[in-house]
Amino acid sequence: MGYVRSDGCDLYYEEAGDGVPILLIPPAGTTASTWGPVTEELARLGRVITYDRRGYARSVSEPVRSISTHTGDAAAILEYLRAVPALAVGTSAGATIAVDLAVRRPDLVRAVVAHEAAWRASRHLPNGSQVAALAKIGWLVLRGRYGDAAETLLRAAYAYRDGGTAWDAFPEEWRRVGRENARAALWDFRNSIGNYPSPTDLATVEVPVVCTYGARSPANIVRLTRSLASAISTARVQEIEGAGHAAPFDATSNFVNLVGDTITPERRRASG
Repeated sequence: MGYVRSDGCDLYYEEAGDGVPILLIPPAGTTASTWGPVTEELARLGRVITYDRRGYARSVSEPVRSISTHTGDAAAILEYLRAVPALAVGTSAGATIAVDLAVRRPDLVRAVVAHEAAWRASRHLPNGSQVAALAKIGWLVLRGRYGDAAETLLRAAYAYRDGGTAWDAFPEEWRRVGRENARAALWDFRNSIGNYPSPTDLATVEVPVVCTYGARSPANIVRLTRSLASAISTARVQEIEGAGHAAPFDATSNFVNLVGDTITPERRRASG
């Protein structure tokens, strides 16, 4: 573990394992410490690097207001650790950063796994429960209740199409992290639902990209995933059985196997 200096911020990181570099880019409301057993399992396949994104926990900073800043930080970590080319793996806001890294710094990336990025989510009609959650989030933010707003956001984000939410099953420590980093999580949501990277940017991606969605995720999330993949000529779409938005938590083995298959395409062809 240690720190990497990036544009005025000391970014906390941890690493484990050897071999192909695997950069795990956290989603909103999480840190290097909330990947659960995924880190240990992936360390059997390669050199796993996890970190607290700028504005979170040990990477002390004001909340970030652009995806590009997070992309620059991810690049700084890979360059400092000489961990290139890396497999960039991200979920939710982390998925958007992983894809943007392939756009801005293709020299650092060998492939991308992007689980349920919210690209252009503002253009897709949410379901009724999501509309209610958005209204509640806005009401809480106006009253300065950022922790409650972040919890409402994350509870809704991790909802299953068949009812319930992974948020309620998370370890208490993970839920505490989400609340304590509330403002950063709320900015992640604002940053990741727009048109960035642009379709023109995405058309330049040349490395393989796997756009994944969970079999238990709401239908509009599946549409978002397919929309992103359609803008990237090198992308393919894959469903993760047993998973929702929290794929590394919901279906750890399936998620790890998918990452392994992306590192070694021959293994995916053999299993198929």
